Amino acid sequence: MGICYTLASLPYEIRMMNVIEREICRDKDRAPAHEWLVHNGRGSYAAGSITGALTRSQHGLLVACTDAASSSVTLAKVDEEVDVDGRVYKLGTNEYAGAVVEPDGYLFLQQVQCDGIVAKFFFEAGLFQLTKSVWMEPAQLTTFVQYELARSSAPIALTLVPMCDYRPADQVTQGSEQWRFQITRQENGIEITAREDAKPYRIFVVPTATFTPLDLWYWRFQLRAADNARTDLFVPGLFRINLEPGDALTLIATMEPQLDTDFATARARAYARVAQTAFRLPCSNEFTSDTFRAILPRGDESAFPVPTP
Repeated sequence: MGICYTLASLPYEIRMMNVIEREICRDKDRAPAHEWLVHNGRGSYAAGSITGALTRSQHGLLVACTDAASSSVTLAKVDEEVDVDGRVYKLGTNEYAGAVVEPDGYLFLQQVQCDGIVAKFFFEAGLFQLTKSVWMEPAQLTTFVQYELARSSAPIALTLVPMCDYRPADQVTQGSEQWRFQITRQENGIEITAREDAKPYRIFVVPTATFTPLDLWYWRFQLRAADNARTDLFVPGLFRINLEPGDALTLIATMEPQLDTDFATARARAYARVAQTAFRLPCSNEFTSDTFRAILPRGDESAFPVPTP
């Protein structure tokens, strides 16, 4: 199994970009074994397989360490659909019970790059080229997912499908028709409260996209790296927007009360954090369950320290 992040124990100047090429990205058997991870320096992180399919319970786009004892999966993943002149390309990948893979968006994945700070996914099909970048705000419970349409692309209609959860990272979710997340509309997005005792989190899209409520469950995701355990995810609705060549769109998942929408500065802060700090990530040629446990949060003694200003 492969890792898709740079081992940050190396000196900053000689760290290498970890690149997963097309022949692996499009291999349905090998690609799910390659994983990526970025983090906020305080125990919270975003992680997944390079295909986008969840393969272990610890995967999620915003896995929040809110106390020293536990981490919670909130926004689990986002699937994308691209409409070009009436033809729809589904870029997401999911594996369901019985090893059913649907959709198979990994077939449009050209390359994945990750340096431990930003994970980048390069999609191409037909007349479009779309880059997806994922990073976290240092020391905050905020994940950025930015989409950039190449200047050489045709215009597209982009649909984002957020798949939501709220559970400890070492457990799975059993959905129910009687269990509905509370969704509150906000400017540029929504607030999600999974249940009465849950901490709310928010999803914003900038620039503003059209939100269509759905309020439904997706059932029986199969986690192949967790003995094929099954979990369910809640879909509050869809975000849709038209993008012209050269346009960018950013989805933000956060549990913070304030949000910085200067995305270039936010990404620069993430890189500055690493330049100042030597992280103690494990050195491994395999991304195994032991590897994941070694880098998961340890409260105030996190494996991901943030430098003191």
